[in-house]
Amino acid sequence: MSTTETSQPRIEQALAVVQREIDCIEAELAALRRFRTQMVSIEPTAQSAGTVDTSGGGMSAFSARQPKPDTSLRAVREAYRETVMAVPHFEAEYDDSLEANMSMEFGPELGTQIATGTRLTAQLYEALLTASEGARDEREMLLPALERERESLQSVQATLDDCERRAAALGANARRTTDPARLDTIDDQLAEIEANCEAAAATRQQQLHSRSAAALSGVDGTSLVRYLYDGCPVTCPALVDTVTCLDTIRRHRRHCIVSTS
Repeated sequence: MSTTETSQPRIEQALAVVQREIDCIEAELAALRRFRTQMVSIEPTAQSAGTVDTSGGGMSAFSARQPKPDTSLRAVREAYRETVMAVPHFEAEYDDSLEANMSMEFGPELGTQIATGTRLTAQLYEALLTASEGARDEREMLLPALERERESLQSVQATLDDCERRAAALGANARRTTDPARLDTIDDQLAEIEANCEAAAATRQQQLHSRSAAALSGVDGTSLVRYLYDGCPVTCPALVDTVTCLDTIRRHRRHCIVSTS
C-alpha cells in the first residue's frame, strides 16, 4: 500500500469555506422556521373603530408623542431576537441592529415598520409572514447547491489524491530503471493517469458552467462559486489543484521520454 502523502490545499480550503457556509445556512434556516412558528402564535392587533392606523413608521416616527409599541409588535421583535438574531454566527457575520437585520432579510420598508412602528396590523403581519417564508425558501434553495458543491470538491479531491499516489509510485519506478521498454510502459500508465486527471477537471468545469446561480439576500445574480470563494486566494480551487497535479504527472512523463531518447 502506498504511503505517499497527497495534498490538495486549495480544495481543502474551499471545503472549509463550503462547510462553514452550510453550517450557517442550516442554522439560519432552522431559526427562520422557529421564527415563523412563533409568528403563528402571535395575533395581529385589531384596528379600533374610528382610529387612523399610523403603525407603519412614516409620519408616526416623527411624532413628538410616539406611543409605545403594542404587545403583539413587541412579541414579534422578541421572537426575531430569540431566533434569527440568536444563531451562533450572528455576531461574526452580521452584528446588526434589529432594524438593520430585518431590513436586510425582509426589505427596508418592512424592517423599519417592525423596528420603529407601534402596531402589528393585519397587513403588516401578513407581509412579515410572506417575507419570512421567502427568506426561508431562499435558504432551502441554497442549501442543496452548497451540498452539491461540497460533493463535487470531495470527488475531485479523491481523484487527485489517487492520481498523485499512482503517479508518485510510477515516477519512482521510472527513476530506478533505464530499460526503454519498461519506461515506455510506465509512460503509458502515466498517460492514463493524466487522462483521468483531465477528465476530473472537465467534469468539474462542466458542473460550474451548468450550475444555476443560487439566490440569497445580498448575492442575487452572483454565481455560487464567486459567492463562496471571492475572498479566497483563488476562485477556482479545484482547477488550481488539478493543474498542479497535472504538472507533476507531466514531469514524470518527461523523464520517461527523455530517458528513452
